[in-house]
Amino acid sequence: MRHLCSKCSPVGKRAVLAGLVLLATGCATSVSWQAPYDITPPHPAPLASTTGSTAMLPVLRLRPVSAVHWLETDSYQYHLLYQDPQRLLAYRDARWIGTPPQMIASRLQRQLEESSQWRAVLTPLSRGSSVWLLQVRLTDFVVNFSGPDAGAALVAGTATLVKTADYQVVAQRHFRFTGTLPSANAQGGAKAMATASARFVRAVSSWAAQTAATEHSARQP
Repeated sequence: MRHLCSKCSPVGKRAVLAGLVLLATGCATSVSWQAPYDITPPHPAPLASTTGSTAMLPVLRLRPVSAVHWLETDSYQYHLLYQDPQRLLAYRDARWIGTPPQMIASRLQRQLEESSQWRAVLTPLSRGSSVWLLQVRLTDFVVNFSGPDAGAALVAGTATLVKTADYQVVAQRHFRFTGTLPSANAQGGAKAMATASARFVRAVSSWAAQTAATEHSARQP
């Protein structure tokens, strides 16, 4: 590197050093050479068909999915549990297509819409009134390597169902799901994360519908 810089002008030297800084911080920002990974299956299931009327079903509004601060990034994060379980690492040449709360929100919205348990599922920006409000906060979204050739993806978070009439919390539950890695690399981790995420959003969707139905039945005379 000294030989290379010796042939550069002062401006050129600064450019070389700036390039090195960008390379050193590549894990912190999304750049074009990082491979983007998603948690959506390559062939998503077809939309569920509805044969009955949905007029009597309640309307649900999904709040923006929130997360602990270390998940507010598109960095592809992982743990080497067999070496340093407390240290959070990130792939240098891979990233997620969005932040974990953004990706989970997209999958959860679709899952709720396909469940046929709601007359409508409103996004945070949708106009209209709703009977129920669903809040989800992610606490884990990470690939854990238990060994050099084994591991699992972990998705965990808390769901809260709120009655919009008085904004009282009706129920709250924590969910935690894993998916086994088919291969110990970024691609395998993404597949495992897609599995864990699918289990997570299905469980949250089912819980919200069942809780709302139980609450409705309990209020009937």
